[in-house]
Amino acid sequence: MFKKAVIIIIFTCLVIFGSGYFLAKAYPNFNASQTENNEMAEVELEFWGLWDNSDDWKKIIEAYEKKTYQFNGRHVNVKINYTKKDYAQYRQEIEKAQDSGKNPNIFFINNYWFDEYKDDLEPLSGNLAYEEEYKLLSYDDVLDIFSEKTIIDFVDNDLLYGVPLYSDSLALFYNKDLFQTAGIEGPPNSWIELKADVKKLTVFGEKETISQSGLAFGTGLNVNRASDILSLLIMQGGGKVIDGSGNVSLGKEIEVNTTEGIEIRNPGKRAISFYSEFSDPSKESYSWNSDQKNSVQSFAEGKLAMMIGYSYQIRNLLSINPDLNYAVAQMPQLENSTRINFSNVFSPVVSKDNNCKVEPVELTADVDCRKIAWSFLSFAIEKDNSELYLNSTGKAAARKDLIKNQIREDKDLGVFAFQADSAISYQKFSDEIDNILVKMVDDINSEREKIDEKIDEAVKKIEDLR
Repeated sequence: MFKKAVIIIIFTCLVIFGSGYFLAKAYPNFNASQTENNEMAEVELEFWGLWDNSDDWKKIIEAYEKKTYQFNGRHVNVKINYTKKDYAQYRQEIEKAQDSGKNPNIFFINNYWFDEYKDDLEPLSGNLAYEEEYKLLSYDDVLDIFSEKTIIDFVDNDLLYGVPLYSDSLALFYNKDLFQTAGIEGPPNSWIELKADVKKLTVFGEKETISQSGLAFGTGLNVNRASDILSLLIMQGGGKVIDGSGNVSLGKEIEVNTTEGIEIRNPGKRAISFYSEFSDPSKESYSWNSDQKNSVQSFAEGKLAMMIGYSYQIRNLLSINPDLNYAVAQMPQLENSTRINFSNVFSPVVSKDNNCKVEPVELTADVDCRKIAWSFLSFAIEKDNSELYLNSTGKAAARKDLIKNQIREDKDLGVFAFQADSAISYQKFSDEIDNILVKMVDDINSEREKIDEKIDEAVKKIEDLR
């Protein structure tokens, strides 16, 4: 009897010791005493958004808040405060919050901005124990859910810093009535086809004034997202505005292998020259000038046959002219070339600073705000929650499975969803680059013979931003 009791005691000790060893290995920060303390921690995360209203996030946030979690051995209730910010002051507000040590736990950044903010962000944890405890996505999960190009702008050294809630890229909006009147069956697939269509769609009035434009192209200030359109043309031609090392490549020559051998090209100059043709009265493709209204307004009024824009213009056009008969088509491409589109999205990221409101205050040391923030984002991009978000915001899908559904069910948004896998961008280290490119184009329109000089001036201005 005594021997049996000793064996039971030894076995029990081994079980306890083994469990403690396993937990210590699996959870590096695990403290066995924490499992004995069930005092509830009330945690509040601050979430800053852009463009999205609070209603767009309401159901997702409420679903996450309904659960009681056990993080780091402690019961936790989470409250998420979503605040929509004004874009005009947004980056200044982020900088001010960082200086004061009161960063939002989750906030949106543009895919252009990643390099600028990277050092202040917390990547998705690769620790298996944390993935299980906080219900975090693994990096492999992310690669299964999204195409590589959809997430590449937020990846550094195989660490993921942001998750794509949606996709967006430049596409072609065209007026179906004007196309029908001109006898054109459908939208152009290539730039060569587009130039031919522009000639048919542009109508001139007295003194060669443009009464109906075929395409809003060639100028800067009155073409919506002119800098992005120009950047896309440069990329499609094999060039870059800024290369992967952060060097300005706008006016650089490159070597291109052709069937006739190596050819020296200047993709930047070729793209700028092509773009400017449409505002040059001496060219057959002339269809736009600085006297025209803003491209979105002109298109909404039915005076413009084609414009280039992002998916959010669908809602803008609906608010301006709900009766407009238009459709969206894929972005024209260079013939016999790899498909290249231009991405511009905002993604939620997590602040590296481990600060959030915890009640009771003495439990603050037990709470990792960063992992809880990533827990919420992992929850937010689950399929059902992603659908809620897309349906509420009217945005194009980023998840592979939802892209397929959107292509099948939504003829307009489906175009943007389809382009997600071919959309790229570059690390734009300053928003002022947009203004420089726009001014360069308008300066070229004023002095066409000085195109090389204007490109060099733009390159110098961008370099001076460093």
